[in-house]
Amino acid sequence: MDKLNADENNSLLEQLVIGNEDAFNQIYYQTNKNIYNAVMAYVKNKHIAMELVQQVYIKLWNNREKLKNVRSLKDYLFIVAKNLTLDHFKKVTLETTFFGELSLRENEPVSTIDEKIEQIEYDKLLMNAVGQLPPQQREAWLLINEQELSYAEIAIKMNISKLTVKRHLELSRKSVRDYLKSHIYTVITLPFLSILIIFFS
Repeated sequence: MDKLNADENNSLLEQLVIGNEDAFNQIYYQTNKNIYNAVMAYVKNKHIAMELVQQVYIKLWNNREKLKNVRSLKDYLFIVAKNLTLDHFKKVTLETTFFGELSLRENEPVSTIDEKIEQIEYDKLLMNAVGQLPPQQREAWLLINEQELSYAEIAIKMNISKLTVKRHLELSRKSVRDYLKSHIYTVITLPFLSILIIFFS
């Protein structure tokens, strides 16, 4: 990051604002290592850190026309990285709460006719959400949620790497979450609806 002196900073920003891809590439190659190290210090996961760094530079390019008044490219990039990292932790916290509520809901006793009907409808909804997943994502989902296998066991069973297992599960969870978001209002009670409103707001 310190490789950019004030003159270079101003020159590259001016070129970036008008859409010069060479200027963007130069900024990326001169700054991405420090941005990665800063993000990695918080997330402690190289794959997540790489994804967040990628988002930083996507945001830089997409917002290039708004950078005319930016004085310090270094400060701007670190602020964007910080905000994206905070958003990541918020998302992880909310997702953990959301799936925790789903798990609790699945294990609660069903005592009334209305609750039994609601439980049946919810189970059907979850089954539909899982059923629309691509084959490998669906298999990974079922192996971890129904057979409770570890990443390593799933990798062996599916003959893929643990990293690929992780990616399949991330994609499947997002798809199931999005499906439930679109359909779950027809089967949930008001207390549970309030949880979802908080999660998806």
